[in-house]
Amino acid sequence: MESNNYQIKIEGIGTVRLKRSNKARYLRLKVHPHQGIVVIVPRNISDSSALKFVSQKKSWIEKSVKKQSSYKKQTTRFTESSSFATRSHQLFLLRHQKNTMKSIVKDDKIVIWYPEIAKVEDDRIQTFIRKTIEETWRLEAKKILPVRLNELAKKYGFQYNKIKIKNAKTRWGSCSAQNNINLNIQLMRLPDYLIDYVMLHELMHTKEKNHQALFWSHFEQILPGARKLDKELNQYNLSFW
Repeated sequence: MESNNYQIKIEGIGTVRLKRSNKARYLRLKVHPHQGIVVIVPRNISDSSALKFVSQKKSWIEKSVKKQSSYKKQTTRFTESSSFATRSHQLFLLRHQKNTMKSIVKDDKIVIWYPEIAKVEDDRIQTFIRKTIEETWRLEAKKILPVRLNELAKKYGFQYNKIKIKNAKTRWGSCSAQNNINLNIQLMRLPDYLIDYVMLHELMHTKEKNHQALFWSHFEQILPGARKLDKELNQYNLSFW
């Protein structure tokens, strides 16, 4: 019988965590800055086959680990003395006697409790903190972004179909062929003028679907300096903060 979730050390690679999934159809390998090397294993694939797959990917893993290590140094490490706030909520980290972690987002506060026997710097706790912050951004984004998108659409004469708020990994926003606009909760990290830039960029795609000269020509007419704002946006790392 195969195990559901366990860790194993592989020479030359390090600790690898295998997670079984009923939904997975094929083996998936992820290298995360906080969670480490994770293999998602479908039910019909044996542990030995999964480990063989990892060994075959050794070169890719080594490159990814090196890259993620660099990213990890750039990410925020939260402590009880950290002064961190989203747009509407201040973060508070507290210890408690339980062995579990707990979070509450209420009024203008994010309160997170973690075990007093643990170190707040532990990756497991850091990951929990970051997920809670992202969920707070989601709440704020759903409240703020649809209203602002509608204001900009009316001001500049755009029409769109639906809006969705997502925690996307690769884009700040997107516009489908049906003029459905997706906006990333990570926009809540940006200053207002860059949020407006992203929204107007996607609204522009309701009329011009590509990034050819006509797109930028029309965009500059409604937002002078759009190209400069695009370069400024590229200075923000979407995946790591």
